[in-house]
Amino acid sequence: MLRRGVLTSRAMVIVMERYAAANEVKKAIRTFDAMEKFKTEADQTAFYSLLRALCKNKNIEDAEELLLVRKKFFPLTTEGFNIILDGWCNIITDIAEAKRVWREMSNYCITPDGTSYILMVSCFAKVGNLFDTLRVYDEMKNRGWIPSIAVYNSLIYVLTKENCMKDAQNIFTKIVDEGLQPNVETYNSMIVPLCESRDLDKARMVLEDMMLKGIVPTILTYNTFLRQESIDETMILLRKMKQDRCGPKSDTFLMLIDRFFQLNEPGNALKLWNEMKRYDITPSCSHYMSVIQGLIKQGCMERALEYYDEMKENGFASDPKLEKEFRTFLLANRDHWRGSGKYNIIPQRSKHFARR
Repeated sequence: MLRRGVLTSRAMVIVMERYAAANEVKKAIRTFDAMEKFKTEADQTAFYSLLRALCKNKNIEDAEELLLVRKKFFPLTTEGFNIILDGWCNIITDIAEAKRVWREMSNYCITPDGTSYILMVSCFAKVGNLFDTLRVYDEMKNRGWIPSIAVYNSLIYVLTKENCMKDAQNIFTKIVDEGLQPNVETYNSMIVPLCESRDLDKARMVLEDMMLKGIVPTILTYNTFLRQESIDETMILLRKMKQDRCGPKSDTFLMLIDRFFQLNEPGNALKLWNEMKRYDITPSCSHYMSVIQGLIKQGCMERALEYYDEMKENGFASDPKLEKEFRTFLLANRDHWRGSGKYNIIPQRSKHFARR
């Protein structure tokens, strides 16, 4: 019977999570309230699961309201507030809301724990607020909480972002001195801001040091470089990613195609489109739309038509806005197509990715 109760409780939590994922907040809450009817205890664990599901799907305000409304049944705790804090710090990085929740904890006489400080340090670091990052870090230590590797990673990120490289390097030393092990996130915390500031030489030095220590780069590491590199370096990095069994994935190519169109380099964007096949990436509707819209912005309507035709032949739905735009183009240039006897023909298809 106990086993049956555990299974029922988990099943109810799954239902709540699915409603939350569909932004059906009221239904998620009603499912929680119905747990007792199924002879399943609606305890604090289940309640916190509901709050986490709501926050995970960006319904953080609803989760906070529920936390406070139900405080008679589920007394306010640090863990409960940390769920809300995590929503504002990690799901939606809103420093103003995070600070407000921090004050609310004080108003309700809830004492922050180590997790609370980790969340706030991370949030301040993400927005580049060096002063408050260091202030909360110092407060954390003064309250007796031992900083984790996640805290040090946040410090490295914000110090590097604010061009305090010597201090960031000192944090690396401190990590080792305290018996902690720098991980890939530690190195990414330095690589990301260096690449964002286009200090690629220093970023490459950090990458080399990381690999010498046997730490394998992640997709984030490579994608960070790819957002800044030339087409030649991009091709080299894509091959390196494949060698390291670290992608490249569909999203990587989508990001690159968008980037080179934004740089007014349509030739390189299409070069990357052709590279996708070599990496066994089948284009999605998003890839086609990126290429089509990029070509249109470059004034390459005929090429855009080729890819649009190919997109539809591969089973993707037509786009009403593009249909109208292409129809206008064809009508305006019907004399050009008159020799074929058709006014709405589409140029010969590219066949880059023919239907299989």
